[in-house]
Amino acid sequence: SSIQASSKGIGWVRCGDRIAYYQNGLRRQKGANYYTLTFTVTFEHDCDEVYFSHCYPYTYSDLQMDLLALEKDPNMVRRLRRRKLCDTLAGNACDLITITSFCSDPAQLKARRAVVITARVHPGESNASWVMKGILDYLTGSSVDARILRENFVFKIVPMLNPDGVIVGNYRCSLAGQDLNRLWDEPSRKMHPTIFFTKSMFRHLLDDREVILFVDIHGHSRKKNVFMYGNSESNGLREKIFPGLLCRSSDCFSFDDCCFKIQKTKDSTARVVAYRELGVVNSYTLEASFCGADFGPLGEQHFTTRHLEEMGYMVCDAILDFCDPDQGKVMLVCKELQVLFPDDGNSDDVSDSEDDGSAALRRKKRQARKATKQREKPKKKKASKMKEEEEEDKRKEKESKDSKEKARSTSNVRKVHQQEDKADRAEREDEEKGKRKKKSTSTTTKGAKNAAKSRPVTSRDKDKTPKDRPNEEDALSYQATKVTKDDEFFG
Repeated sequence: SSIQASSKGIGWVRCGDRIAYYQNGLRRQKGANYYTLTFTVTFEHDCDEVYFSHCYPYTYSDLQMDLLALEKDPNMVRRLRRRKLCDTLAGNACDLITITSFCSDPAQLKARRAVVITARVHPGESNASWVMKGILDYLTGSSVDARILRENFVFKIVPMLNPDGVIVGNYRCSLAGQDLNRLWDEPSRKMHPTIFFTKSMFRHLLDDREVILFVDIHGHSRKKNVFMYGNSESNGLREKIFPGLLCRSSDCFSFDDCCFKIQKTKDSTARVVAYRELGVVNSYTLEASFCGADFGPLGEQHFTTRHLEEMGYMVCDAILDFCDPDQGKVMLVCKELQVLFPDDGNSDDVSDSEDDGSAALRRKKRQARKATKQREKPKKKKASKMKEEEEEDKRKEKESKDSKEKARSTSNVRKVHQQEDKADRAEREDEEKGKRKKKSTSTTTKGAKNAAKSRPVTSRDKDKTPKDRPNEEDALSYQATKVTKDDEFFG
């Protein structure tokens, strides 16, 4: 939206709803189907000028401004050289960027190995330019790793192989209507100047120094993640090491999506020609999805320009690991490939322009792997559920046992209390009975004493000494008690 850009500074944003992409029933000459894309957009402002793009745009003008900004930096004199590789059919300049440490000794410069990186041979794949921007920013930066790369390698970079197509808005073809990534075997100097002179530069570079890596950066419209197409005509692991290192350093690079089979239709592409004709073993096509990732921290998210630039940084990090004198990471990747890669890696290459039977077979394999994972998930959930149930049963059993022990101890305490209460009641009853007996005995004794006092004193009583009188009183008490008991017995 031009109004939002001028008033609020808002640039490109994702928008639209009711988005659909489907086969429309129209057939191509080779039998494949055409597709239709539909979507709905609501315009927020009147008299607004709104632009639509398949991906975040990166124009030829954007590239020229970025390169000009790098050249203006005084530190770039020792790091970067820019020259015109050739003119296009429309007369636009195709740039060649050389990055290395130019202030080194000439002998050291000559001994350095080379890395070649190209991008944007298909004009509509603007995400490839964002990855390339990340690579340029990293290599020209001031970090220690960037300095190590500049001091050990010479980087030859063609950031935009099809400037005419980018300028006129083509999706895949050049100004002549040809797919330039199918012309690397025999490019025409007149009709395909950018490919012709890039290949010529490649040959001259090989005459001067060893080229250890070639990467051609693309965008992919039908697959998720970032991945690579490589070349392998044997069962070796050598060609798979660099993608394996890149997979370890990036959150969105998928080694499972990488392909190493050389299809007949790809014989004239950049990576195959560099591998077979120019002899570069580590020759790859780097594909970045127009959509996003389907795994990891970025799973089910769209890639932003920041994510794509970070992918460029990761490519540079992988080059460091790949050529590190300490080959620990390389050996670790080799061991992982031997264990985790059951076949020889010759899976089918799925391009944007073709949808053959091999692509369908590959999709079926991926769906089968996903279905297997989905089947494994319920088993894991069931096992965890059974474990939870067992733990719950154990907990309930323990609680039941504790409650029974508690009830048993409470019952014992209650019984003890009952026994103590019963003993206390018996003791109180005995005390009360004793008191009643004592009371009746004292009453009888008093009556006997009174009777004895009222009895007349005889001559026998006079003869008794005082010592004998207490015994006599006891005898009277005994007789009185006996009389009382006899009375009780007879009623």
